[in-house]
Amino acid sequence: MRILAAFDKCKDSLSAREICALAQKVVSKQPVTHEIECAPLTDGGEGFAQLLTERKSGTYHSILASDSIGEEKEVRFGIVPFDELEPNLREFADLPDHGSYAVIEMSSISGLSDLPLEKRNPWLTSTVGVGQLLAGAASLKVSAIILGIGGSATNDMGLGALSSLGMRFLDKEKQPISFPNPESWGRILAISPDKLVSLPPIRIACDVTNQLLGEGGATFQFGLQKGLSISRRDEMENNMEIMSERLAQIFQKPLDFREEEGTGAAGGIGYGLSVAYDTKFVPGFSFVAKWFGLEKSIQQADLILTGEGRFDQTSLMGKGPYEIIRMASKYNKNVILLAGSVDDDAKKKCMNEFSNLKIETFGNDQFTLEENLLNASDLFQQKLYDHLSINQ
Repeated sequence: MRILAAFDKCKDSLSAREICALAQKVVSKQPVTHEIECAPLTDGGEGFAQLLTERKSGTYHSILASDSIGEEKEVRFGIVPFDELEPNLREFADLPDHGSYAVIEMSSISGLSDLPLEKRNPWLTSTVGVGQLLAGAASLKVSAIILGIGGSATNDMGLGALSSLGMRFLDKEKQPISFPNPESWGRILAISPDKLVSLPPIRIACDVTNQLLGEGGATFQFGLQKGLSISRRDEMENNMEIMSERLAQIFQKPLDFREEEGTGAAGGIGYGLSVAYDTKFVPGFSFVAKWFGLEKSIQQADLILTGEGRFDQTSLMGKGPYEIIRMASKYNKNVILLAGSVDDDAKKKCMNEFSNLKIETFGNDQFTLEENLLNASDLFQQKLYDHLSINQ
């Protein structure tokens, strides 16, 4: 039997690569020999640059950059020759047919998972490091930049990134604010874009379709998980509205550009970059699926294993495991979804919509969240081993 293991990460516990490796380990212990292919999933967040770069035999480039709270760290991004990508993939993402592409992962320098709970505060975090990565890639004369923006710790609309790229934010003494974050926006008297560096086309891989402002926007939809208090949410939203107007005015963009899908993703960085540069949003899962040739792998598989840390209503909004189920249903393939925890309504919807699907929880109801996270590896392996053994 040919098995495809295509898992997303278990947040704060196991990476997508680790879960796929565990699945491979369990399959190897079965009394019947199976062939297994591993295809770790990424939504543009953790693992994006590494998974995509390694898949296309790319190389890495390292630089020093500032993380979301201003601490310097070494971070790397990938470089992939254009001819490593199939023509249909280049056409899908509107990538140039020459040179090489930089693959950058926002979460590698401004990731939420890198911050302990007590340091998560979107008033103080900034995308300065993302801009440093973009500038570093541009200095290598790449023909395009592929930017994954999942898992961010910021809500600064990309102003930090723009500052690293040459935009100056000046206070009343006409002194530059070196680490612009939302807490400092009130001190910005003038904004000068005159020294912005040139960048090649940027393709932003993202499945989040939220607009910048409003109840479904960056602040209201994602602010709380980044450490924003409810008591200051309206204040943050108001500041975002004012600052986005200033950027629109500077770059002569219509205000309704803020309503474009994706401008509210990753704290609004898509908006900030898009008013200043040649950018285009590409559907994250579809892009990654084409990059990895997932549809062909699904067609060739007899059984598909997928899952993530928590499968819930948000999973049904374009996340990898749900899209794997949808793609597999086109070819009438059997799918087992394993998740640490499962929302009953999401499970019911999927079971009603798809045949040949089983959804299992590998978390232990008797454990606390912390205990489940610590024991995720053993719990996952045992659940998968039991399930495969039963179905031999």
